[in-house]
Amino acid sequence: MATQCKLLTDTRQMIAPQTWTTVRFDRVIRNDLGMFLGNARVTDPKSALITPAEDGDFLWYRFVHWDSVAVPDGDVRERQFMERFVRDPYGIADSTGSSDGEDTAGKEFHLGGWAFYGRAGQPVAVEVWHDHNEPVAVTHAQFIGMTWDH
Repeated sequence: MATQCKLLTDTRQMIAPQTWTTVRFDRVIRNDLGMFLGNARVTDPKSALITPAEDGDFLWYRFVHWDSVAVPDGDVRERQFMERFVRDPYGIADSTGSSDGEDTAGKEFHLGGWAFYGRAGQPVAVEVWHDHNEPVAVTHAQFIGMTWDH
């Protein structure tokens, strides 16, 4: 049997250019061992976090849906849209499992997974970044942390 924490949001979150921003969640699908400590409001900084109750090897997954972008006429500059996992995002941040995606004029769906050790009480979050010329919304996101019980 697996121990899991599954978070989801459909609340638009505007992401400023060239700034790593923590994605927040407002729906808790599963919360084994009380690993989600927030109040399920996007305004709550804790709504971004999965905090393992015990040390262990975890599988972490994220799904980020960026809104469509409008590229100004004549602008041929390449753009990046990135996501990563970060341990202790409000303290001494330590990132891992970064991924990079190209821009399109349509919506962007980015799925990522990464296995890394989780420490009891050390929160983990998903952060996003882009270098478009104006803010871009994340319109949907999911975040899952899971491990197998012994």
